[in-house]
Amino acid sequence: MAESYDSEKFKSLLEDQYDWPTHYTYKFIVPTERLDELKELLSDYPADISQRESRKGTYTSVTVKMKREGPEEVIIVYQKASYIKGLVSL
Repeated sequence: MAESYDSEKFKSLLEDQYDWPTHYTYKFIVPTERLDELKELLSDYPADISQRESRKGTYTSVTVKMKREGPEEVIIVYQKASYIKGLVSL
């Protein structure tokens, strides 16, 4: 995860912009060769997952919708996903 990432600021934004609990949408772009790592991480959570491979098949965009009870739960998923090499969170 980028050093400039400020989880407290992000948490505050989430608290202000959502009524909790809510269905939160994550968007990731992941190298296709690492897609299984992301799927394994997400298997711990009940979620609606859709994916689309890039034209050349190098990357896969993944949209994940899941119920979250609060901002902390949102941040945990981002923190875990940040360990996947080459993954971009949108």
